[in-house]
Amino acid sequence: MNCRQFFYVDDVEIEVCLNENEKPFVRHNVYWWIMHGQKNPDPERNCIIRNLQDAVNRLPTIRWSGYRFRLETIIFSEDDVEVESILLPLAMFEDLMRDKSGLSGKLLEEIESGEYKSKPDDQAKTKLCVWLQRNSVSSLLKLDNSNS
Repeated sequence: MNCRQFFYVDDVEIEVCLNENEKPFVRHNVYWWIMHGQKNPDPERNCIIRNLQDAVNRLPTIRWSGYRFRLETIIFSEDDVEVESILLPLAMFEDLMRDKSGLSGKLLEEIESGEYKSKPDDQAKTKLCVWLQRNSVSSLLKLDNSNS
């Protein structure tokens, strides 16, 4: 892994990692923190792979069907940090975050009508879901090819 960048979208922290080919990924820990409020889920006890597969299966397209979720050791060269994580392609992360299947009632009505206004105590997944309806995390990426 070459580097990682941190972004704040409506007070939600997102970490995007770039691999050696400058392909953007989001670690499952970030997804899990946004969805469940836990920063370091236990891969076995929290059934990380099964939960990610189930989340992808709820999406309305087959785009990510067959994607292989696997734990990988990642080394961030800028600060020599080594972590074990599952990498989600950035586009998959965005698709998962845009999914409104877990939303209902007045909140869903406000989002779909465009009347939703973010409140400080709203869940991170709601804030990000709404932001991603009209935006993309990939548009925030800064690729620096001069220091290759």
